[in-house]
Amino acid sequence: MSTVIHVGGRFVAPGDAVVSLLDRGYLLGDGVFATMRGYRGSCFRAARHLTGLARGAALFGITPPLPLAELAALADDAARRTGAQDAYVRVTLTRGAPDAPPTLSVIARAMDVPSDDAYARGIAAVTVMPRRVPPACLDGSIKTTSYAVQVLARREVESKGAAEGIQLAIDGALASGTMANLFVVRGDTLLTPSLDSGCRAGVTREAILELAPRLFGQVREERLEPSILEEADEAFFASTRVECLPIATVDGRPVGRARFDRTHALRAALVALVRSETER
Repeated sequence: MSTVIHVGGRFVAPGDAVVSLLDRGYLLGDGVFATMRGYRGSCFRAARHLTGLARGAALFGITPPLPLAELAALADDAARRTGAQDAYVRVTLTRGAPDAPPTLSVIARAMDVPSDDAYARGIAAVTVMPRRVPPACLDGSIKTTSYAVQVLARREVESKGAAEGIQLAIDGALASGTMANLFVVRGDTLLTPSLDSGCRAGVTREAILELAPRLFGQVREERLEPSILEEADEAFFASTRVECLPIATVDGRPVGRARFDRTHALRAALVALVRSETER
């Protein structure tokens, strides 16, 4: 497996990948990115990921140097070149240096996915101090290259020996994981924080909300108090990397009865959807 980098309009060896120190993406976080998962060399819903990148670029006033269809094809090419069954593919677009065009880069490598044991037993999560940035400050669907809040949240997660953290909204309601969306199962109802919380309107979240009505009696996006985790039958994180990953404990307290049947069923439906779209 290899790390694949495309920058300056061509694929280059990692040691030859160069970005100017004057690039405002490096200096100020003046840029956006999209992270995709390549399944056997085909990125799941690349067009939707890149549409989000383009929307963020428009907000920043940065013009992508390639049409989105060509960028999607480039992302697939990078995923294939890794030789990995599951590839991490990140497309980054920054302002660039003064009087220079925007910088476009693609990085692809084997994706570090959760272990089979993590899916079977669930993971430990902790509530972290950094709150989610509210949508009144920044559209939650946009991924900017300034990831300071998430970096601080991840440091707290790691210092507590957990696998993932739960971020709260400014008003104290549940928002999301540090790098994933959050879902709660209670009876025959699937719940997830509304976008007002500052959670990201991610591609995987969208896919789960498409699939969930087939498996649940009710599916609701709403304000959720942290106490709902004490009443939940199951809870899970969802993202490009983890798909649907069960949560075993939050702050040392068990969630439900250590059974993740609904989470596993939803992940199976998601994997089937991914296979049907990427193979097509």
